[in-house]
Amino acid sequence: MSLIIAQKYSKALLEVAQEHQQLDEILAEVANFDQVIKATNLTDFLADVTYADEKKIAVIKSLQDVSSTLFKNFLATLITNKRLALLPLIIKEIRNQADSLFKVSDVDVTTAVDLTSAQLSKLETMVKQKFDLNDVTIKNTIDKNILGGVVINARGKIIDASIKSQLNKIAKSII
Repeated sequence: MSLIIAQKYSKALLEVAQEHQQLDEILAEVANFDQVIKATNLTDFLADVTYADEKKIAVIKSLQDVSSTLFKNFLATLITNKRLALLPLIIKEIRNQADSLFKVSDVDVTTAVDLTSAQLSKLETMVKQKFDLNDVTIKNTIDKNILGGVVINARGKIIDASIKSQLNKIAKSII
């Protein structure tokens, strides 16, 4: 249930930011605010029910890292609606939805050996085309247990082209 609520709040913020042509500014503010609350333990204060909502809103409005009225109002809405405990999840969902919007993704690639720059470049091009992405960040993990080939995990989808997987399929078909 919390995930659904977080998705709705993040979607609402991104839609309003797009309407006001402030999407880049809001995404930068969200990233900065996330760093500030993690560095200062502000999350504990904001989630503490013993402090009045007005006091929390005043603290948020005083933060220099939160400069836009849109983002300040968004945070005030979270406080008023008693949804501030979901802020870490909302921030994560804002990032996920922004990545989808901009067609950006982190891609986990597992191979039996380290890939060369040329192989990584070719793989990056293939992944962009296969998953309809504009930009990817590839994290290459070495796992000798796959014997050879590649396992690609992007946007929740897995392409298993490993030799181990192919041998397992052959073994199952024989048995």
